[in-house]
Amino acid sequence: MYLFFAFTFIYNFFFLYFFKKISKILNIFDAPNQKRKIHKNKIANIGGVLIYFNFFFILLFYVFTKDFLLIKLFVNEKEFLGFIFFSSMFFIIGILDDKYDINANYKFLFFCCLIYLLLSFDNSLLIKNINFSFTNSVINIHSISIFFTIIAFLLFINAFNMLDGINLLACFYSLFLFSVFFIKNIYSPLCIIFLISLLFFCFLNFKNMCFLGNSGSYLIAFIISYFSIKSVNNFNIFKADEIFLLMFIPGLDLLRLTIYRILKKRNPFSADRKHLHHILLKKFKIKKTLFIILSLIILPNSISLFFGYSIYLIFFTLIFYIIIIYKYYRIN
Repeated sequence: MYLFFAFTFIYNFFFLYFFKKISKILNIFDAPNQKRKIHKNKIANIGGVLIYFNFFFILLFYVFTKDFLLIKLFVNEKEFLGFIFFSSMFFIIGILDDKYDINANYKFLFFCCLIYLLLSFDNSLLIKNINFSFTNSVINIHSISIFFTIIAFLLFINAFNMLDGINLLACFYSLFLFSVFFIKNIYSPLCIIFLISLLFFCFLNFKNMCFLGNSGSYLIAFIISYFSIKSVNNFNIFKADEIFLLMFIPGLDLLRLTIYRILKKRNPFSADRKHLHHILLKKFKIKKTLFIILSLIILPNSISLFFGYSIYLIFFTLIFYIIIIYKYYRIN
């Protein structure tokens, strides 16, 4: 395993060193526009490629060594191979979206079908009960478990994708989430690989050389959702309110934007500059915008991680979010 981690570093340095050649070969770039994108030059949109092959190589390592059970994520080879297949499908859809800009309605349909097939393939992912940290009562949702689980996946995938609007934001958020999984000793080998690849991507993103792209956004969001549900169903490590707090700010912004677009009689999947980061960028520079959003995410979750009280922290985070939106929304 240590040899594999050394190989991972070599691969990432190789990617950085030949980054310009790789980006020209793939020819996937994000061009600026006036509607929602704030960058001024064409940027390589291949961060997902960097992260996917880090992830894919370690999974191949487990395929050949037959040690996939050591990840403590899968109970049999069927689940393991299914995880590889469906993760790869989300990555491929993202690549095609980055390259050809797939219609949002078609993407929604693809995601629904993929997640339904995943749940049919691995029913251990079905959310059948909801447990909270502040009560011993359990909410049974067996009758709507498929629908509820599909919605849970879709909501976080879309919320994460919306969060990916300025450099380093989605990357730092992902680093935080995988660090939480690592601290909780959930799927440590995979978490280490993601942390390494995200750190290398952060360098490229900080230099404004590379974006995560939909390939990276869909892949990471799917895997975080997968990890979260498995950690609840298999190990009962998190309660519903703790997972909710981890995903609260992206989810809350998704809810606000969806309501806003529907009230404006627009497609909920349409693009605009009404996201939280866009609102803050009207008043602050990018560093302060990053600091504010990441503080809203990391501080409450850090307190919850060590001391609990997640339900109260959700309430206080909501108040601060509303204050920020109310104060800065109308700034020109």
